[in-house]
Amino acid sequence: MSKTIEHGWELELPAATPEQLLAALSARDRLFGRSVTLEPEDDPGKAVEVWLGTTDALEGTTYHLNIFAELTGPAEYLEAAKDALEDVVGDQIEIAAAEAEDAKLIETRAAAEIHFDKVPEDDECAELIVPEWLAPGEEVELPWGFRPFGPDGKAWPADDMVKQHGRVALVPTGTELRLYELPEIEDEEE
Repeated sequence: MSKTIEHGWELELPAATPEQLLAALSARDRLFGRSVTLEPEDDPGKAVEVWLGTTDALEGTTYHLNIFAELTGPAEYLEAAKDALEDVVGDQIEIAAAEAEDAKLIETRAAAEIHFDKVPEDDECAELIVPEWLAPGEEVELPWGFRPFGPDGKAWPADDMVKQHGRVALVPTGTELRLYELPEIEDEEE
């Protein structure tokens, strides 16, 4: 008989340097909205389906990544699936750290030049990774319901720049905002 449970936990990741913050943001992006199928080795026909959600916050030099999971499958496998899921998350964090090491700096702007505004769903950009704590107010659908804009009122980065680079992360560093190119996320079999 199939059952659904929820599971959540928080990870604290280092964020003392722009590279560490980039790795943490990449991890959030790799996890948010992801669906995973976990199959028990002894009975592959009894898979557990998982949907992941995330939120983030920055406190000093610590990045708080909150992970929420909805697991659906045979009741007898749900506890084991929770443990396996934490391994999957750990693997994604390691991949994100490697991505950050190889990331390419695209552009830097003064933070004072950029403001963040809520955008309609048609203007959301899933390939643009922006820290949630930069969202303008409580009424924003996270993580994609807002975008950075320059003094000219145009989205920064522009959609064509994001498309050119595939996956772009905005990293705040004191008085600057940096844009980094990250590799696109490939579909993986779990």
